[in-house]
Amino acid sequence: MAQELESKLAFVLHSRPFKENQVIVELLLKDEGRISAVAYKGSKKNSTRSALLQPFRSLIVQIKTGKGLHSLKHVESASNSRLFSLQNNALFCGFYLNELICRLCSSDAVFEELYPLYTYALKHLDNAKNIDDKLLFNQYIQVVLRQFEARLLALLGYGVSFDHNVELGEPIEPSLYYELFDDTGFVLTNMAQRGFLGADLLAIHNMIEQDIEAFDANSDVLRQSKLILRQCLHRHLGDKPLKSRELFRK
Repeated sequence: MAQELESKLAFVLHSRPFKENQVIVELLLKDEGRISAVAYKGSKKNSTRSALLQPFRSLIVQIKTGKGLHSLKHVESASNSRLFSLQNNALFCGFYLNELICRLCSSDAVFEELYPLYTYALKHLDNAKNIDDKLLFNQYIQVVLRQFEARLLALLGYGVSFDHNVELGEPIEPSLYYELFDDTGFVLTNMAQRGFLGADLLAIHNMIEQDIEAFDANSDVLRQSKLILRQCLHRHLGDKPLKSRELFRK
């Protein structure tokens, strides 16, 4: 008797050629995490499946589990889900999110909160197309990225504390200066030129924790949060560069 396969919501994060007429797809499954699966992409005469296996499209999939690589047995569009149509820099940001997940989240490890974190970020990257002002558009998508980076690190157990002195366990003081310690948080420093003002760290904390619709971007805070989180991510990504970052330079 054939095994009945469970249908699951998923997104394609990345795909690469495998054998003839096959690809390996990296999938993000709801309530689970990232998995790698072999999929038939369809013939040239029938490219429906290839069209489905694209990033940022909500899918319903059925997976046959295996050792290491799984098999994608069925895929269809999730009819009741929102269609994300990322554009320009928001599209590049989407590829960046996908690459972070593929690089940082182990295949077959369970991360139940990853799917909602990802869809939250996609929704707001999609919303960015409604912002006409170029400066506000860029600030908005930067907030989306910083929130995703910080929350992903926390989900993986590498969270960064922006509101407490990690050495003393005391709240960050707005008027004092702090330096990043071991990529987990901040400690006091007497060298203002190499540190971060406590008020800015608290602003970063609020930016990460608040709903993005209430965002009030500050260019200095955005710049500093990018610098801090890039340093924290580098510790776990290693020296191999992210390919998606090259898109922003073109």
